[in-house]
Amino acid sequence: MSDTYQTETGRTRRDLAWPTEPTFFLTIDYECDYGTALEENTYEALQHTEEFVDLIERFDVPLTCFIQTEVLDEAPEEVERLRNASVPLAFHPHSHTHKPRERTDIEGELRRSLEVYREFFGHSPSGYRFPNGNIRSQDYQLLTEYGFKFDASVFPSWRPGHFDNTSAPTNPQYLPEYDLFEIPFTVYSNRLRVPTALSYCRLIGRPYTELLCRRPPTTVIFNIHMHDLVNSPSFDDLSKFYQGIYSRNTNGLKILASVLKRFEAHEYEFSRIDYLHNSLRA
Repeated sequence: MSDTYQTETGRTRRDLAWPTEPTFFLTIDYECDYGTALEENTYEALQHTEEFVDLIERFDVPLTCFIQTEVLDEAPEEVERLRNASVPLAFHPHSHTHKPRERTDIEGELRRSLEVYREFFGHSPSGYRFPNGNIRSQDYQLLTEYGFKFDASVFPSWRPGHFDNTSAPTNPQYLPEYDLFEIPFTVYSNRLRVPTALSYCRLIGRPYTELLCRRPPTTVIFNIHMHDLVNSPSFDDLSKFYQGIYSRNTNGLKILASVLKRFEAHEYEFSRIDYLHNSLRA
């Protein structure tokens, strides 16, 4: 099922449906500690990659990894640990230096990310993710020019100082002008637009985690960062505001294990974003 409509900018979009069977997609933004919350990039949380790999192998969960390509230079051994996991795993770039958008040459960042990715992995990626979900309408033309087939950046929710997407569709979109798919982050529901992400389980705590696990949406894209799993030493360099956020419910590995166990009990299929993209395109 799909509906076609024109956006306010006159561009055509086609609404697509999520899978009808209960499906859980685990994605990770494999990047510097705390994203853009620190002035200087550090990569200390990545040292816990082996613990993360043990967890996804225990539950046999496929993984879609959107990797900050600067990590390929800064921590290649950790990337290899992740790459050698026994579960199905796909890598896609999401930035190079991971600077805030207002300090970034978007096309230069996209081009450099693609170059570094190809040099490390030996092939071209099909998907991309913008840092902090900060994608603009003009970015889709760039993604097409650089050969990408889907984007996975949009949060259909609200984050102060970053975006207000509370009116954005919560389901996948096809952009025929670019032959490109937008696969957004999932939120709990159209009315409760809280992203289904480990960072929100930590921030809001047990009330949201219990709601998500007891009465989950049919399709869940559950996103994580390594600094959601463990607080790295660079936590001390965060502002008081971000320290307050990241000091809540600090045992992220335990929370993730509990979430995976409960979705397994709900008989959700664990899958990858690549499979979803292929299904939508077919």
